[in-house]
Amino acid sequence: MIKASLWVSLFAIVPAQAAAQDRSEGKLDVKGVSYPLTQVYAFAEEGFFDKSKQDVTVLFCDAPLPAGAVRDDFAREAATNGGNVHCVVQVLNADKQVMHFEVLGKGFGRIQGASTEHVFEAKTFNGKSISGRSRTASPQKTMVDKTPYSYDVSFNAAIAPKK
Repeated sequence: MIKASLWVSLFAIVPAQAAAQDRSEGKLDVKGVSYPLTQVYAFAEEGFFDKSKQDVTVLFCDAPLPAGAVRDDFAREAATNGGNVHCVVQVLNADKQVMHFEVLGKGFGRIQGASTEHVFEAKTFNGKSISGRSRTASPQKTMVDKTPYSYDVSFNAAIAPKK
């Protein structure tokens, strides 16, 4: 018979292993300033174009986000505009295509849109975990004020289920 202390130890290891797989390494460059993208978050959502499929949103940030800002666009924008957090967001469809992107941070606000210049190169994409490389295919400029930006990040993350 397994002792209660062994069960407690086993359950303590499982969350630590799940959190240990979340890793992000890369950078975001905006207006000549580099931000190291050391934090990664991934979560599933109902497919935007096909409700029978699942989209995955992946966030890469240079500092931890408040828990409520991970899934909430308005809270995320408030955290990035009001603080020292800079993030890249990619929304991926089931075919591993970037359907939407955002670049957020104090000093440059929100850069967003859809473009084939924003790329996801999958290593793993199985509904429970995601890994690979996300990047701009070349240096980009915003349409209105021509702000230069680019990003390149390699990562692994567990995908939090749909809420």
